[in-house]
Amino acid sequence: MPNLYKHTSSLISPLENYAKTDRQLHWLSQLVAKANRTFLPKKEDDSHTNLYFDTLGHRIAGRWIEAANREILFTLNFANQSIEIIDHRQETLASIPTASFTMSEVGKKIEQHLVKLGLNPKGYSDIMHYDMPDYDFSNKVIPVMDQSDLLEWANYRQIANEVCRILLGYSQTQAEIRIWPHHFDTGIYIDASESLSIGFGLAMQNDLASCPYFYMTGYPKSGTINYEKAPNCADWKWELGEEWQGAILPLNLLDGKSIDDQKLMVRRFLIETFSWFIKQ
Repeated sequence: MPNLYKHTSSLISPLENYAKTDRQLHWLSQLVAKANRTFLPKKEDDSHTNLYFDTLGHRIAGRWIEAANREILFTLNFANQSIEIIDHRQETLASIPTASFTMSEVGKKIEQHLVKLGLNPKGYSDIMHYDMPDYDFSNKVIPVMDQSDLLEWANYRQIANEVCRILLGYSQTQAEIRIWPHHFDTGIYIDASESLSIGFGLAMQNDLASCPYFYMTGYPKSGTINYEKAPNCADWKWELGEEWQGAILPLNLLDGKSIDDQKLMVRRFLIETFSWFIKQ
């Protein structure tokens, strides 16, 4: 995944509402990531902290956590804009509203529920082990988010989930489709061959593009990739900087098209870039 998380508020995105929602959900989802961080065994790749966009439940979910002889799941529910803690029967054990409170206030309310659920809240409110962008709203009261903006965000993240599954099927590999709370990209990382790994996903707006974008990059087990003969396409472009190299498909090229046309463009991006990478 691109490791270029420097927020660039000076860039104006053609998908301004989507990018704004991205930032707000990135910040709010830390409440779920903190539960993963605090109550799950640490993984070297940090995968114990990551998340999933649940299309059916219209929510961002964490991972199952053992609590008082049962498993619970922290979620960020879009419909009622609350942190909901559920069990395997999909019953809500706790619901903590986020709107009209600060992040600190929501965190304290979550800690109160942790005690009731048999979990020690110590360490939950500690800051995460990575740097977050300096969002201008981070210390303010959390606003009510527009449902139409949440639906637009959900549409693109659902497409990201779907095309990740398509790539896993095409490559006949297995991987989790997760949202990484640091950079907030929906992505997968696969061993495409004995000599090459592939990273693919949907990233937030950052230094690479003035709007969110799909990306594909390769990680050779040895040596480097020669991009001199990389194919060109009108629908996407190559970014060959010092920190990250790969192909990107900015969402502004999909904006305004039908969902079917959007999926077609992303699938074309998938097959053309993946086919080139695995031949390197």
